[in-house]
Amino acid sequence: MIKIKNDQLIDKVYKKIKQMILDGQLIPGQKINKVELANLLGVSITPINEVVSRLAGEKFIDKMKRKGYFVKKFTFNDLKEFFAVRAGLEGIAIRLCITLLSDEELNEFNHIFDKFYLPLDEKNYNSYIKADQEFHEKIIELCGNSIIIDFDKSFNFIMKSYQKGLIRPPEETLSEHLEIINAIKERNSQKAQELITSHHLKSREVLQSKHLKYE
Repeated sequence: MIKIKNDQLIDKVYKKIKQMILDGQLIPGQKINKVELANLLGVSITPINEVVSRLAGEKFIDKMKRKGYFVKKFTFNDLKEFFAVRAGLEGIAIRLCITLLSDEELNEFNHIFDKFYLPLDEKNYNSYIKADQEFHEKIIELCGNSIIIDFDKSFNFIMKSYQKGLIRPPEETLSEHLEIINAIKERNSQKAQELITSHHLKSREVLQSKHLKYE
């Protein structure tokens, strides 16, 4: 049993359950069992009720009348909208990174994808997903703009967009990531912005085709 003892109990429970959703421990479409969560986290049902309501308000959980609460399952259209937002915000964020950060700080981007060579086996594929997430989160984290950073923390649009896995395979995206990193190394902010915007809009186009196919 995971023990949580803190004056800020509700915030800790909130962060834990939210992370369980983002990590896939709570599966999209799964019914929320409040009693099981309370037992797992070693708390009473009261903070669980508050946190589930809060996460429903943030669109991580759906409330279904007379059925209960369920982990939100994002549609292809939802994901398409996430990637449109990412194209805009990450484009501005990477431009800010290149403008504001020192060479040493920009070096944090340099080696994220160094260990990947195509084709990837299953282990390296899973590592690539994590590297992909790290790269894009780092762009937001290091941009220095509190509004962009807070927006990502509030809506988790980057992490939500991974719910169905990678939208495009590493065979397409690895070279794009490396191009973006080269633009960062060159401190070419306009090129980096254009590349990352195109990177996300290509994924959006794939989602658009899937949305039309399955709607």
